[in-house]
Amino acid sequence: LQMYSSLYEKSGFVFPMQVPYLCSKRDSGRLTPFSDCTIQAPCLLIMGTKDYFLKFPGVEYYVNSEMLKSAVPNIEIKFFPEGCHFVQEQFPEEVNKLLLGFLNQHL
Repeated sequence: LQMYSSLYEKSGFVFPMQVPYLCSKRDSGRLTPFSDCTIQAPCLLIMGTKDYFLKFPGVEYYVNSEMLKSAVPNIEIKFFPEGCHFVQEQFPEEVNKLLLGFLNQHL
């Protein structure tokens, strides 16, 4: 874990991980994602239903509720029923088809 974290720190990947927090505000001590901004660009979210990230408190509700759509109105969400966190590794052909279809639709 230490090796991976040091590689991420050196890669410049820290900034993308901070972006949701740059776009949020503190409200009664709770962090409310994307409460200050709306992303208008077309977005594609590809997730596995068995992704452990969905088990974090409130995440599954947020992704499946209208809250996410209000912050990202042009989002398209695709779930892989047997997918975990790394769906691009589990289902590379299917993910590539989704990505290419999405890009062709929005170019």
